[in-house]
Amino acid sequence: MKELNLRGNALLLKGARVLDPGAGLDGVMDLRIVEGRIAEIGPALNAGAGAVLDLSGALVTPGLVDLRSRFGEPGQEERETIATGLRAAAAGGFAEVCVLPETTPPIDDAAGLEFWRTRAASHAARLLPVACVTRGGSGEILADLAELVDAGAVAFSDGYRGLPGAHALRGSLLYARQFKRPIFQLSADESLLGGEVHEGRASLFSGLKGIPSIAEDIAVYRDIRCAEYENAPLHLQLLSTRESVDLLREARERGVPVSGDVGVHHLCFTEEDFLASDYGPGLRLQPPLRTEQDRRALIAALKDGVLSAIVSDHRPADFDRMDREFSYRPFGASSLETCIGAAVKALVETGELSLGRLVELFSDGPRAVLGRPAVRIAVGQVACLSLLRNESWTYRRTAGQSRGVNSPWEGQELPMRGLGVLNGDLACLDESLAELIRV
Repeated sequence: MKELNLRGNALLLKGARVLDPGAGLDGVMDLRIVEGRIAEIGPALNAGAGAVLDLSGALVTPGLVDLRSRFGEPGQEERETIATGLRAAAAGGFAEVCVLPETTPPIDDAAGLEFWRTRAASHAARLLPVACVTRGGSGEILADLAELVDAGAVAFSDGYRGLPGAHALRGSLLYARQFKRPIFQLSADESLLGGEVHEGRASLFSGLKGIPSIAEDIAVYRDIRCAEYENAPLHLQLLSTRESVDLLREARERGVPVSGDVGVHHLCFTEEDFLASDYGPGLRLQPPLRTEQDRRALIAALKDGVLSAIVSDHRPADFDRMDREFSYRPFGASSLETCIGAAVKALVETGELSLGRLVELFSDGPRAVLGRPAVRIAVGQVACLSLLRNESWTYRRTAGQSRGVNSPWEGQELPMRGLGVLNGDLACLDESLAELIRV
């Protein structure tokens, strides 16, 4: 991938399928970009001045958004830096990515957000900072949310730990409500955690300690009731059980300001895949892979709009952390570069979702969760675009952008890959496209 500054340059994207369900666009056409904005849309546009990118067979969509990724900088750069993480996002087709504050030290003040902003400024894939709800992500004393909003925080989260109890969550919701920023919560009852895999066939046949589905269900009920009581926006992340989806559906029908998302791996795999994987990389997840019935319920919730988004849950780990017995490896998978292809494989190729609906779940849905306006492909709009190609490719981490070595897709074929992103004057493109542009 190559980062480019296109300021002062015109660019013609030629012959791509342009798909923007919200704008009613779905067809092969050309897009002319001038000074970072869409200047013209139509069939067979004249080349004019500037570079021409032949995107025949490619797909152009509104800039896709990932609501949940973890990098490592500062303090854990061996996992992922800002630069490698944002290049991985662009390689996966993500124009914007919400990054969790689980760093060393955690991002819980304006100085930390300014560090992130400075490090990300030159990259086309935009870092959307999620700041800690509590100081140090401890779940105890609230951080200065007003200061964090002024410094650019788009949401608040204590990451994979989550807010541990109703008292902490209620206080956070009450404080965050005045800033119109959601709390991102990973709902889990801590007293029922401590395992590694789903409590069921996975734990029975592997001999590993299980995490019961009620660890999530009980916490989801508690968290929804807190949001309902305070009438404050809450976003539940990485839902994995059919019971928690049912609770979310009922709450939304009551008008509770709560939304939810699902990790891409919980749409692709179940506990049976874990058992068949011989403890392979990328399938030690938090929450764990559940049953086929749970997977079907998650897909149904995407179809009817109960779940607002699909997330990559990018959680890279370096070789030293992965070169251990299964129980001593970190949770998570490196997934930014494979997320879109995996979702197409699990949902579009199987006929579960249309490609247009999938685009909505990676664009309009996430932006609605954040309270941000939808991005449209229309004349006069800033060019926030994702470029993808419908072609089979084999994922190899050694050819990727991320430092993570923990992908469950290593050596496997996926049906769609990212070609890069455009964000105003900035672009990050596959080398085969970038070499056609003179800047």
